[in-house]
Amino acid sequence: MSGYSYNSFYELKIDEVEWQRWQKLVNTIASLFDTPVAFINQASRKGIEVLVASELPTTHYAPGGSASREENVYCHTVVKSKAVLYVQDATLDRRWDDNPEVTADNYISYLGFPILWPDGQCFGTLCVMDTRPTDYEQKLFDLMDVLSDTISADLGHIYKENQLKIESCIDPLTSSFNRRGFEEIFAKSRKISATLYRASQLLFIDLDGFKQINDNLGHEVGDQVLIHFAKTLRTMVRDTDVVARWGGDEFVILLNNEVAVEPSEFCARLNAELKEGWTLDFEIGYSLGQVAISPDDDKDLHDYIEDADQAMYQRKLSHKGD
Repeated sequence: MSGYSYNSFYELKIDEVEWQRWQKLVNTIASLFDTPVAFINQASRKGIEVLVASELPTTHYAPGGSASREENVYCHTVVKSKAVLYVQDATLDRRWDDNPEVTADNYISYLGFPILWPDGQCFGTLCVMDTRPTDYEQKLFDLMDVLSDTISADLGHIYKENQLKIESCIDPLTSSFNRRGFEEIFAKSRKISATLYRASQLLFIDLDGFKQINDNLGHEVGDQVLIHFAKTLRTMVRDTDVVARWGGDEFVILLNNEVAVEPSEFCARLNAELKEGWTLDFEIGYSLGQVAISPDDDKDLHDYIEDADQAMYQRKLSHKGD
């Protein structure tokens, strides 16, 4: 079999990918490495498929094209091993004697980093090839490592939307992530954030008077409150952020923002958004707590939840909650 188990990325019809940013990334890599070709490739049912190619006259493989495992030996080796591959000069290594990329295309140097789906499966490669022997400095390896993690992070958010929407990870009432789903995504996000040294924020929100709503107006109305509140939260955040129903009338949000969002500003926006499409004759009240997550922190999720809960309580005491 020449292909892999995943469908072609193009066939998934995903709009979240910032293709122009990926294109700039690949063009920048080609320039920094002074190499004739750089690619983002996917290991799909078609084989090794080019998703993004450097925009150079020396780049002969166009996006959308694919090659079998036997034709694209370098990338197949990376996908199979899920490890970095660096070939400085293939003419000095007999294992590449039958590689068409060497014998037909004269790409005697190759550096490829694996790109991973959040489940650990190999999505494809970020790679450069050259017709000359190379001796790259360590700083270029470090750059490729960070950029491959960046692409893997992008895939993580796509995976969240397209692969993790299963019963065990989604709250059936609100269609937001449940506690289990949030815990899984949070762990992966923390790993990526530590690698990229990227800060983030955690918001913890508790609905006010929710028990009274259920007791006085019925659980059907209570369900309407939860559904509307969760939907509103999802419309306010970006695709890279995560909204989850933590349990009962509690919600958590992971904001992957370098610039911290002020709680008062977030609440003002949320108050305005909650009014849209809300037809019942009472306003939805809530309390919010926020904590910053530093890439240097060694706390776990439940520590952050507790800190955010305390911050929420302090806001209540100071009468600053909305």
